[in-house]
Amino acid sequence: GRTKLSDIELDAAVKPTSAHNALTIIEENGKEIKILRDNMPFGDAARGEFGTYFIGYARSPRPIEQMLENMFVGRPPGNYDRLLDFSRAITGSLFFVPSLDLLESLVSS
Repeated sequence: GRTKLSDIELDAAVKPTSAHNALTIIEENGKEIKILRDNMPFGDAARGEFGTYFIGYARSPRPIEQMLENMFVGRPPGNYDRLLDFSRAITGSLFFVPSLDLLESLVSS
């Protein structure tokens, strides 16, 4: 979704549909579903192992599941994230953190 030299995001009209930032925007009823995104680099120089952890916080696991499906399967199928031509996912985890309201409702019921 951007050129390598300028590192400027391409306009939506010319951005490839297989661009990472095109496939990871999830919309519902015409509105983008917002999530909090972060990346944490890691590395072990002795093992020659380097990478980044993607960390996504959302109200529901569905947006992140949809992002992963779009990246690996494609939207439409076959139109996968071309970032995966240069990197590979090794593992992943999904965690649920209940809200205080949910915890309180479980205690009271």
